[in-house]
Amino acid sequence: MTWEDPYLRHVAAVIAEHGHAVQYVGGDPTMGEPPFAYTVGLHTRPGRAYELAFAGGGPDLSTKVLNSLAIGLADRGVEPTDGLEIGGLLQRGLGLRLRMVSRPEDLGVIHAIYGTTPPVWQALWPDRNDRFPGDPHYNLPATAQPLL
Repeated sequence: MTWEDPYLRHVAAVIAEHGHAVQYVGGDPTMGEPPFAYTVGLHTRPGRAYELAFAGGGPDLSTKVLNSLAIGLADRGVEPTDGLEIGGLLQRGLGLRLRMVSRPEDLGVIHAIYGTTPPVWQALWPDRNDRFPGDPHYNLPATAQPLL
């Protein structure tokens, strides 16, 4: 694979070295666009036909969560499904809940490198009462963790 864009060459090098890369998108608070991150290249690894995404965190937290989730799913031999909860990946032992990203084509670096976009699963994090977006009494604003 050859790309004119030096950034895409950099991402491809990270994937070659680590098996996947994490793409962070800082968002634009003035436009109401929140930050989010997603993996690139995970779907090319054996037994994984998907990528992962996380919204509402900074670059370090997003990278840590996505890498931990990728390892956790692989170590447990679990395929992502809608509503799947993976425990123990966050502080205080809190879990994450997976949901399918509705517009994976918006995660442009995946398509730019591979020419296609596999399914992408968003990892949702709970509020202080262990409730997730969509649960009754979930008490964080939608802007804290937008659904991708």
